[in-house]
Amino acid sequence: MRRIGKYEILALLGRGGMGRVYKARLPVAGRIVALKLLAPDETLTALLGEAEVDRAFCAEAGLLGGLRHPHVAQVLDFDRDARGRPFYCLEFFCQNLGLLLAETYRVEAPARPLPVRTAVRLGLEVLDGLDRLHAAGILHRDLKPFNVMLDDEDRAKLIDFGLSARRGERRARHGGLAVGTPCYTAPEQEADPDRADERSDLFSVGVMLWRMLTGRLPAERPGPRTSPSALEPSLLGAFDEVLLRAVAHDPAGRFQDAASMARALATCQKDWQAALAEACLLRQEDGTRHSAGSRPGPRAEARTVRPGEALLVFPLDLLWRPLPGLAADLSPLPGDVVADRAAGLVWQRSGSPHPLDWQGAREYCAGLDRERFAGRTGWRLPTVDELASIVARAEGTDGYCLDPVFDRRQGRLWSADRASRRAAWCADARLGCVCRQDTDCLLHARAVCRAETT
Repeated sequence: MRRIGKYEILALLGRGGMGRVYKARLPVAGRIVALKLLAPDETLTALLGEAEVDRAFCAEAGLLGGLRHPHVAQVLDFDRDARGRPFYCLEFFCQNLGLLLAETYRVEAPARPLPVRTAVRLGLEVLDGLDRLHAAGILHRDLKPFNVMLDDEDRAKLIDFGLSARRGERRARHGGLAVGTPCYTAPEQEADPDRADERSDLFSVGVMLWRMLTGRLPAERPGPRTSPSALEPSLLGAFDEVLLRAVAHDPAGRFQDAASMARALATCQKDWQAALAEACLLRQEDGTRHSAGSRPGPRAEARTVRPGEALLVFPLDLLWRPLPGLAADLSPLPGDVVADRAAGLVWQRSGSPHPLDWQGAREYCAGLDRERFAGRTGWRLPTVDELASIVARAEGTDGYCLDPVFDRRQGRLWSADRASRRAAWCADARLGCVCRQDTDCLLHARAVCRAETT
């Protein structure tokens, strides 16, 4: 097995202009970490020189290592490999905001909007972490969804400080070297990276919030923009003023610090919840009801489905959401179980009390079967097709008005289907989508069995 320093390399997670990031394991202790190794692009080295690239990489490790905050990733180690290249190790996280949004390298393509409560919570956590950076005089300068990791409890963690700078610092750089990521970078930073200040980072957060709440990006040109609620009516107009201010072309028109932006966002959420309560009350008075109707039972046999063929095999749209018409006909039963009468299935109402790796999730379901949980046998991990029927969320405000039948503490759920030797498919019950994770990641298990089993 390949090693970098004392670390066993398990997989390549990604590469960028500054280096490569690997999934690695610490021998004996077995802890999984993210190892970032300096391996710069030849163009970057030619523009800046080897010494400056090395200095910038080590400065990134120093910036991260000197911070302690719940929403900033923690540096665990720093060293150099046998060739003298510096590397440092961070906490490893299985999920990030970019994956949550189903964002691709075609950034302009529509993404998967998040539920309002999830989007606001993540936005507030990012702003909290950013407030800590700014208090230390650090500008991130490359905030984007793939630089916001999510830990096992779905808390946001800021990473990738390779382009960061101290407030007022002017780094040696080539005139043609861009700093930041298109679509998420403030206009003044694109024109001149040395002009970036705290408001430039807040612009990036504003774009991320816009993306999380609507699935789209704000228009890039100066001038009037389409309001977020025109793109996503379930926002009920509550976030329009804050988001339009956050992505103002002129820095003077934006929020001036992370704390004030966070307060405004929290107020918007209260306004949205009040408007939602009124909308849900009107729906109850109108007698609106939703029914899944009858449908064929979903596939029950586990199989291996490669990522490239997943959208041809699973009942999902291009953003990995269950297709319309899959919603189950659910009703609670005694014994902490829920029946899907349309498909002839019985589900656990909750699931494993703690997140488990994939093998642990299988063993958990096997234990339920041995114990005849709820007086039934045949308990097992569900397939993606079965999970798709219980993670589908109604469109618009309906999804917020309907009372959840299942325990929402179990958010991300393992399926029985594998994606490869190292990965398995899973579903996010809060976001209503399917994704894949390495089998050593920690998710919950929710078991299922046939209704006729006793």
